[in-house]
Amino acid sequence: MNTNFVTGGAPSLEVDVTDYGFRYVGVRDLGEEGNYVRAYHCVMPFHQFRPRQAGYQGQPAKPHVAGHMWVPMDDENCMIYNFVYSFGDEPITEEEWLEMEQGYGRGPDDLLSDYSTKGNYGNDWLIDRQVQKTETFTGIDGINAQDVAVQESMGPIVDRTRENLARSDMAIVAARRMLLEASRTVADGGDPPGMGDSYYRVRAIEDIVPNGVQWRDVLMPEMYPES
Repeated sequence: MNTNFVTGGAPSLEVDVTDYGFRYVGVRDLGEEGNYVRAYHCVMPFHQFRPRQAGYQGQPAKPHVAGHMWVPMDDENCMIYNFVYSFGDEPITEEEWLEMEQGYGRGPDDLLSDYSTKGNYGNDWLIDRQVQKTETFTGIDGINAQDVAVQESMGPIVDRTRENLARSDMAIVAARRMLLEASRTVADGGDPPGMGDSYYRVRAIEDIVPNGVQWRDVLMPEMYPES
């Protein structure tokens, strides 16, 4: 895992609306080391870009960006496309890809013929109670598999009147607001956000920024590279 998540504690969050959707940033205080800044992009209507440059599981840092696309199929189902790419000189190898997917809990051996995962609602996502007691909080193998368990366990349509959103849900609030506004815009015959020719230069970035330095001054040029 990325140890900055643990050593930095809970982040302070920032959300900025853009012409393509919004970007959201988590800033974690690492003490004398500086601030760990992790910047994402949400490109309307259903794309997320997240940074994957920090070294994971003791591996060296690499110039990678990952993300998801949640494509609606009907009122209760969507197809999720997961991706990762390198913006450096070296492409991602087959071995690297396989290691990442298996670590997420969605490797080739984890998928069924209908693209659902072996761990699912019907079998409690293969939760291991002994592992939950002694090794991990969830007992579910794979970071992405844990996310799926949280999402699917709520049911296909959630009664949001019973929600109690907090500051940590800023990105959720922003996404819902933009989707509602986009729906109204389309209904009125207009163009919603995310209709630009290309967002190829939109890049998710993470780095440690020295104390006293504004993250925007350091990371914004990397988040929107000119070449």
